[in-house]
Amino acid sequence: MSPAPRGIPLGRIGGVPVTLSWSWFVIAAATVVLYTPVLAAQYPRLGAQAYAASLGFAVTLALSVLLHELAHAWTGRAFGWPTGRIVLSLLGGHTHFGDVRGTPLASAAVSLAGPAVNLALGAAGWAVLRAAQPEPSLGWVLLDLTAWANLIVGLFNLLPGLPLDGGRVVEALVWAATGRESRGTVVAAWAGRALAAGLIVAVAVAGLWRETAAVVLTVLVAGFMWQGAGASLRHAAVQARVRGLTAASLAEPAVVLPAEASLADADRVVLDHLAAHPPGPVPHVVILHRGRRPAGLLDPGAADAVPADRRAATPLTAVLRGLPEDAVLDADLREEQLLRAVARREHPYYVVTAADGRPVGVLSTAVLERRLAG
Repeated sequence: MSPAPRGIPLGRIGGVPVTLSWSWFVIAAATVVLYTPVLAAQYPRLGAQAYAASLGFAVTLALSVLLHELAHAWTGRAFGWPTGRIVLSLLGGHTHFGDVRGTPLASAAVSLAGPAVNLALGAAGWAVLRAAQPEPSLGWVLLDLTAWANLIVGLFNLLPGLPLDGGRVVEALVWAATGRESRGTVVAAWAGRALAAGLIVAVAVAGLWRETAAVVLTVLVAGFMWQGAGASLRHAAVQARVRGLTAASLAEPAVVLPAEASLADADRVVLDHLAAHPPGPVPHVVILHRGRRPAGLLDPGAADAVPADRRAATPLTAVLRGLPEDAVLDADLREEQLLRAVARREHPYYVVTAADGRPVGVLSTAVLERRLAG
């Protein structure tokens, strides 16, 4: 399970936990420091209120991002996606979903919901401004800034490259066309890197590199896009490696014995298994409670230390490596579902069970990691 985010918990909104990351205060401070001189020059009648306008803009923009992320979360919930939490951070926010079995349609719909909210907010603010007399008051300036920011954020997020929402739409389209989500991720991620590079080139060509605020914002946004696209490429590589994998296909062979059995019984069952499956590896020994629930695995080191003349009198519980109750995986778990199940529990070994609960093998985290490493 991913660690809880660092920041200020804001409670639940619409059933979704929301956290304000400490990094948000960095962008809020940068907005006040860098944007206040711009506002003071553009609206000289504001005077010292230009500082309040900059800070207010940072706050209203955070609220707009929150509504953007809530739109993602609620749309995901409509498709049956479990929503973990929303984190508002340095360059916006992120909605964490739980164990998702997505489709191209659901992915595209969830992605488009966020920008749609920003565009609606921007259009509503623009309509109010059109109906009002343009006055350089604090409220008017704040509404003007927020309306334009929402329009820009909405349109920017529709750009066709990861990690932007428009990139998720590209990913979904390629996924639907090819049947492979990882291929869609690769295409959309490289499009995102191209956009990041293009943003820097555009700022340089326009001569905006002379303006400190423009340079800082460009570097932050382009860096965010480049790193986000890189993370998507790494994720796609993992997707490609796990394609077709199941818990059953990765499980190593195992034999099953009740906890009341002796170490000598285990020796005999293991030898019988090896005779029936030459030249297979030595199987794991899964030890069951009376309730047929896996109690643990035989510890080879502890078993080897027991002398031959004492093995018949040594119960398996004396050489048992205990397993937590959740160190059990369904044999049909596959691909990303399998990765998420292992990541949530973080145990070195898992007993893999059939639909009837019968152990069919043991999955080692080390084996899974070697497969993912290629």
